Amino acid sequence: MDRSEFFRKLEQGLSRVSGEERAAALDYYNEYFDDAGAENEQKVIEELGPPLQIAARIKADLAVKRLGEDAKPSMKKGISAVWLVILAIFAAPIALPLAVAAAALAIGLLAALIGIVIALIVGVAAFFIGGIVVIGAGVAVAAASFSTAIFSVGIGLLVLGLSIMAGILIVMAARGIFGSIAKGMNRQLKRKSEGDDINE
Repeated sequence: MDRSEFFRKLEQGLSRVSGEERAAALDYYNEYFDDAGAENEQKVIEELGPPLQIAARIKADLAVKRLGEDAKPSMKKGISAVWLVILAIFAAPIALPLAVAAAALAIGLLAALIGIVIALIVGVAAFFIGGIVVIGAGVAVAAASFSTAIFSVGIGLLVLGLSIMAGILIVMAARGIFGSIAKGMNRQLKRKSEGDDINE
């Protein structure tokens, strides 16, 4: 789909909207494309989503807005507004389940990642405790065999040092990964809020 097809479908979807409101919506999206530049045309089309879905959202927003503005809303206008909202909901029969599935997948991946980090931290803590136990055992056998005691204390200190190093690396990696996830979520929320601003 290119820009002209996008606007043809958007205008088709807005055919029942008043000329002034349709022109305002088309002008807004034209400016959006102009600001992005011709080289980003496909990216903008992907970000905005299907034009008929955008048209359905605009119609639903306008219907709700009209209901709020009317001091004495008539029965016909109320039914028309409800009908437009229902059409907007059913305008994206594929998009809604896909969005729910994507959210569930993201939550599942995040939970799995948290589980892996917790398992690694527990493993490092076990090694750390094991190192302390080996040092304690080395000290305990010092009277019987000095060389065994030195060897045990050395192994215990090595395990302690490696577990501390592994713990630091895990914490740094987790901070980096979760920081990237947070930035990605902020970007998505920003895009969503910009999308909501488009429809206002």
